[in-house]
Amino acid sequence: MSRIVRIFLLSLSLSILAAGSAQAGTIIADSGFRPGTNGFSFPNYGADEGYKNLDAAEIQRIYGRSACLTGKGANCVLSPGVRSWMKSANESMSGGHCYGFSALTQLIYKNELKRFGYSSLAAFGGDEPFGLSIDGNVRLQRSIARAFVYQMLPSVNAQTVEGTPKQILDYMVKHLGDGSDQSWNLLIFQWGFEAGHAITPYAVEDMGNGIYDVHVYDNNWPDDDTRRLTVDTNKNTWSYYASTQPGIPAAQYKGNAKSGTLFLKPNTPALGIQPCPYCAGRQGGKSKYNQVSLSYTADQHAHLLITDPKGRQTGYRNGKLVNRIPGAKVLQQASTSIEFAADGTIENIRDTPEPVYLIPKKLKLRIRIDGRQMKVKDRESLGVVGPTYDATIENLKMGPGKVAFATLSPKKQTLSMTGARGESSPRITFGAQSRKAAYRIKVSAIGAAPRSTFFFAKKQRYQLLRIGKKATGPQAWKVVINKFDAKGNQAQFVRNYVLRGNQVAFLYYGPLAAGKRAYVVIASANGNKVKLLRLKKARS
Repeated sequence: MSRIVRIFLLSLSLSILAAGSAQAGTIIADSGFRPGTNGFSFPNYGADEGYKNLDAAEIQRIYGRSACLTGKGANCVLSPGVRSWMKSANESMSGGHCYGFSALTQLIYKNELKRFGYSSLAAFGGDEPFGLSIDGNVRLQRSIARAFVYQMLPSVNAQTVEGTPKQILDYMVKHLGDGSDQSWNLLIFQWGFEAGHAITPYAVEDMGNGIYDVHVYDNNWPDDDTRRLTVDTNKNTWSYYASTQPGIPAAQYKGNAKSGTLFLKPNTPALGIQPCPYCAGRQGGKSKYNQVSLSYTADQHAHLLITDPKGRQTGYRNGKLVNRIPGAKVLQQASTSIEFAADGTIENIRDTPEPVYLIPKKLKLRIRIDGRQMKVKDRESLGVVGPTYDATIENLKMGPGKVAFATLSPKKQTLSMTGARGESSPRITFGAQSRKAAYRIKVSAIGAAPRSTFFFAKKQRYQLLRIGKKATGPQAWKVVINKFDAKGNQAQFVRNYVLRGNQVAFLYYGPLAAGKRAYVVIASANGNKVKLLRLKKARS
């Protein structure tokens, strides 16, 4: 190689380095976390992969023995409210486990795994996060699910950092590299709190002229250390592209000082046994709220609008999220809604999960399940769980132009529901308990007419459920009771019957506690008994 060629190549290299230096900024905060070592090698996943989520063991790691009506460990019989909450939480992960990825990887990095419940990373089959495999690793799958629900815990939400993009940035600069045990999940939403996603901030780079890049581990793109969320302190704005191909409009996240779509949630408050608002007895009695949630199966879903006796509303009204019920809380969920192909293009866009609504527990509520903005048909479930009630309305057939209603009176322990126009046949599942067993009672209105109205009243003291209907025509019903006891036994009891005219049914499930059969009493409008039907034990 000639001297002239060597000089030319040296000059070219220096020019390239100078250009690179001009683009690079100054790292002003760094936690030391790195995606290629401390992140997972596998990408975020939803429900399609069939991985395991929460079970009774994981619930006990969150809420302790108070979650169990009876028994402990593998013999724990979850109290009905906790079982309903677990079901709702598992369904909320169907769009993605992003928050679980972010929280668990940071707890491992911060040496908090013992407080999480495991002595070392060897419990997951490896010695560093990036070397772990998710396939067949049930313990890791369930741990990611447990870390996912940390975003819903009151202890975490009490320490959430909110503010303008500049305020969030300043907080990260101050705390990312402060050497404490605390770590943070960065939650981002598109305008209107759409497509919630959780990413892991680990460094802040000053790019000059008021522009800052936040280095993030995005669990949708493992081992990609080029992911950046940009904050413009001059305009007090932020932006991020979830895709590897910036410019795809649906993949763009951005906000300003008023959007409120960027905030931080901490990890350490979730460690240790948490107060249990859904547990039976003293623990649950301390709760101030009933939780209202919606789960669905399609890529679109209905919205909820909750109205109290004074007409104040929380939920979606005319397409906008409002919260005007005093004391109510709206918990946005980070569960990735945009699915990308390997080349970074959009493969599917799934609706953002409906927020979880916490409503003061003594309020009577009218809940509108509104599908008028939908473009597809879907089967959805409305759940109400808390210290004063536990019920799920399933098989709600929603779609374009369809609206259904439910009314809840926690004080009177009553629930009524009206199906959508052209659709009905709901299933209502209630939680119940005795001293040594828990029950899931599923009541199905078979072939019900469109817009039928049904009402239910649970009398826990008398171990019975009253079942009725508004219409006077005949209505076929099916009752299924699943019993769970501390020995790990499960038994199922079933019965079909028909209500005619103004008849009502009283389901007595109390005898099951003594090993006897439950039964249905059908009565006339004046309360006179018409028929007694015993439930039959289903074959295992």
